[in-house]
Amino acid sequence: MWEFCISVDGSKREILNFILQKLEGEIKDCNGVLTCLNKGQSVDVLIACNKFEKNRILMLIQEIISEVICYYYKKDFLIRNLQVKIVDDISKKAFICALLYFDNETDIYIVNKYLELSKKINIESFFNFRLLSLKRKWQELVEIANQNEIYLYKDDTFLELIKFLVDNIEVKNDVVNIMPLDSSYGIFDSKFDIIEPSKNMDEEKLVTDLIALSPKSINIYCSEILSNKIKTLICKLFEKRVKFMHNSAN
Repeated sequence: MWEFCISVDGSKREILNFILQKLEGEIKDCNGVLTCLNKGQSVDVLIACNKFEKNRILMLIQEIISEVICYYYKKDFLIRNLQVKIVDDISKKAFICALLYFDNETDIYIVNKYLELSKKINIESFFNFRLLSLKRKWQELVEIANQNEIYLYKDDTFLELIKFLVDNIEVKNDVVNIMPLDSSYGIFDSKFDIIEPSKNMDEEKLVTDLIALSPKSINIYCSEILSNKIKTLICKLFEKRVKFMHNSAN
């Protein structure tokens, strides 16, 4: 049997749940073992599988750690260090989300450059001691925003900045469709399979989901459900990518 251990900060339950969710199905498919050992301030995720499955599981672990660092750790870094006082909550979350995914390919490259997977990795230690260049990169991004804070109070300037960031996020999906779903709406892929249901008309989440999905084209089939504010924001951020469709496609 081949064994590996991922050590997670015990206070970061969201990260632990994400790792377990990503690993559970794959470990089960290869008849492996997945368990957790609580060690006080940290939690060890213990993995065991047949040796011939080692490379496949290692590739998955590499992908998981890259996503943990480039999403959860970067998001926490941005929230803690950004000093921009933005009153509008939706615009603030859109700004943070755009910064989060901006230059994501380089972030992942840096993580993988320093990532060494032998028998165990402590994610907290890896981030704090091996990824200093990545933290410097994020700090430079934050400082640019903080130093130009005064210009971000102007709505047009602020939206143009978010749009610039959104335009420079690599396209990840060809088409996404926003369609009615129960009493709310959901995001569907090009084959109209559900990607993300939206509960309780969560328009903030809709905007950040679209930034994260980074589609080439956005088809909106539920214009009457969305507020004018959100429709205007989506159109400004994604411009020519947005099309308003008839409900006959539902």
